[in-house]
Amino acid sequence: MKSTCIRVRGLMVLALAAVGLTGCAGLAAGLSGGGPHRNEQFASGNAPEPTVATTVLACITKALPYGTGDSVTARFDALSRSTMPAEQLPLSPAAHDVLCSTIAASDAFHAWREWNPPPSATAIVRELARASGAKSIVMPALRLYARCEQDTKTVRDANGVPIATIQENTQTCRLDRVADFGVFLFAADGTILYRSTKRAGVMSDADTEPAMNEVLASVPATFSAPAAPIAAAPVAAAPVAPRAAATPAAYTPPPAQQGVGPTDPKIDGALGELNPKAPGDCKKWVKSICRNPGAPDVSRLQMCMGYVRTVNQLVAQQGAKSTESCKQMAASAQ
Repeated sequence: MKSTCIRVRGLMVLALAAVGLTGCAGLAAGLSGGGPHRNEQFASGNAPEPTVATTVLACITKALPYGTGDSVTARFDALSRSTMPAEQLPLSPAAHDVLCSTIAASDAFHAWREWNPPPSATAIVRELARASGAKSIVMPALRLYARCEQDTKTVRDANGVPIATIQENTQTCRLDRVADFGVFLFAADGTILYRSTKRAGVMSDADTEPAMNEVLASVPATFSAPAAPIAAAPVAAAPVAPRAAATPAAYTPPPAQQGVGPTDPKIDGALGELNPKAPGDCKKWVKSICRNPGAPDVSRLQMCMGYVRTVNQLVAQQGAKSTESCKQMAASAQ
């Protein structure tokens, strides 16, 4: 996965080669436009009352391991509740997904001149207002990004000496060093009246609190509790009746695992997947492993296919330079 940042006429243009909030998120701060901003139609005063608040809209990229960002979200939620001391409206999973991809999208989070959200977001705000009896709604929101690196695997010879490094088809992601925090104030019709946003560096959870306090300060609203307790909005579908417990099927032991011998046609098929451009020493090395009479037949085919993939990746990565590595592999098999 490769990401590229290009500066054009003083603005940072972010181009990602793969979908996801990774790579140059922190470098796009030039587009942030952070800070408190009022809609021109809401130049002064407080929002129409009653004003209610939602739970924190936590937009966390799915590239991060499950649970990443929970502590940051909990801190923001605690500070939000102390600043807006009233029962908060819960956001349903459907509302969460829509809002994270619209008003809180990474390229729209700090776009303070955008006061009219897309229709899907407007519909959710209107439903929240209708269900709670509110005239205005405050929504604290955050975005957490990921930094991902391609996983690698070290190939070793029979003596344990590293001879090559190949890339796996997986990647490991961790929390990026930047995060976005904000507060959005909506009118009951879905229009954004006020927003305050901040991009912050994140080296530890404690580093986020100054940015959280900054966006929560001086929100132009007086808060009230919802007119009546409501479920997560938009209203979820009626619960599905629980299924009757199924009678467990009798246990049937799995059939004994069948192996293949060194001359089995399946081994020939696995060897046929070797890259034709692989050096002769690599081909010799793989064949000696796949046809080794001392290898267990039960795992022979799976092992053979694994070594074929290793050689193919080595050739794809090193090209003609793989010849020396292949010589070492062949020597280790003698």
